[in-house]
Amino acid sequence: MKIYPENLASRLEDLFRHEAPVAVNELEALVRETVELVEVNMQRVDTEEARRRLGWRQQPWKLRESDR
Repeated sequence: MKIYPENLASRLEDLFRHEAPVAVNELEALVRETVELVEVNMQRVDTEEARRRLGWRQQPWKLRESDR
């Protein structure tokens, strides 16, 4: 890749050294930086959907009492 977030390889490797909540936030930062780079360097690419989903978290499923 010619254009990528600063220290991408080491930051990706570091994700496996962090606890899950920290790793999720770090990964989201990398995605955010990547989206920004796409917006600057590939202006014809629509990043609206990716940007809209940044910060979104899947909520854990909850079992109903009747399902237990």
